[in-house]
Amino acid sequence: MTEKQIKQIIVKESDISKPVSEDFFELKSIPFPKANSEGDVLFKVLWLSIDPYLKISRFGTNKPGEVGKGGGLVEVAESNNADYKEKEIYFYHSVPWQEYTVFSKELLTASPLRKIDLSSGIPVHHFAGFAGITGITAYLGLLKIGDPKEGETVLVSGASGATGSVVGQIAKIKGCRVVGICGGEQKVKWLKELDFDEVIDYKSVNNLSEALAKACPNGIDIYFDNVGGPTSDAVVPLLNNFGRIVVCGQISLYNYIGDPKAPAMQGPRHWMQLIYKNARIEGFGVARWRSEFPSAIKVLVQWFLEGKLKSKECVEEGIQNIPKAILNLFNGGNIGKQLV
Repeated sequence: MTEKQIKQIIVKESDISKPVSEDFFELKSIPFPKANSEGDVLFKVLWLSIDPYLKISRFGTNKPGEVGKGGGLVEVAESNNADYKEKEIYFYHSVPWQEYTVFSKELLTASPLRKIDLSSGIPVHHFAGFAGITGITAYLGLLKIGDPKEGETVLVSGASGATGSVVGQIAKIKGCRVVGICGGEQKVKWLKELDFDEVIDYKSVNNLSEALAKACPNGIDIYFDNVGGPTSDAVVPLLNNFGRIVVCGQISLYNYIGDPKAPAMQGPRHWMQLIYKNARIEGFGVARWRSEFPSAIKVLVQWFLEGKLKSKECVEEGIQNIPKAILNLFNGGNIGKQLV
């Protein structure tokens, strides 16, 4: 009798200086995993979060030929562990890219999964999006570092993406004037639906600096940076006194790591302005506020239920389409959250 198989995506490439391509990945079939030992739990992989950080934090640390991993939602299919009940759903930051996976008692003890509270009734996939790490990153990054005040101007790059679109909506909730930078007519349309005050399509303007000055006539108080590179160069001269730059991502640079002569890697060139503008720039990894995740999720879900927060997802069905989803993300094809 043929042994039951499941699909799995391995990462063949660990050289992150190379642009992401289909050659990074390989689809394999492996035997169906079994929870044979005491404390083991068999999980069904429900949703996978596809994010820009994967190239830096995952591909670069994987050994070629290892299964890919990333954040995702899993459901208990079979449990030999009293702490995990069948049908319960959890988020884990390092879910293998395969249809089912077994986590050992040792792993679950050392790195417990975060149980999802489904009492709100919102669709479960949102807990891999605005009510997951994406939304938590937007919420805590903006509020902790940006510290927005009513009436301030908040500029968001990568504004139509999973994090940027949530940042902009939170800034609006806080009474700010919000300007978004994105690329393409459909992304502009989405941000206008979210009530952004101004939207700049960087693909259609001849001079980004001039477009920013026009969209931000009173300067910029907070810049939430998801992009980096020349875009950030254009922003710094427009910062107001005591302006804040929140550095969340640098997706424009991820394909140029290892090539310091690439044009995108040459900036920034205006840091002197931070001195006389008393401005501040701070990067962050959201895990530093891990203890505040539950309270952040509670607020985000409540805003969604009240209609103050909207969500859009790009979804690819099936483990085999992980490469397609990743390429879509890095080619700028997604609007909102990219999921598998």
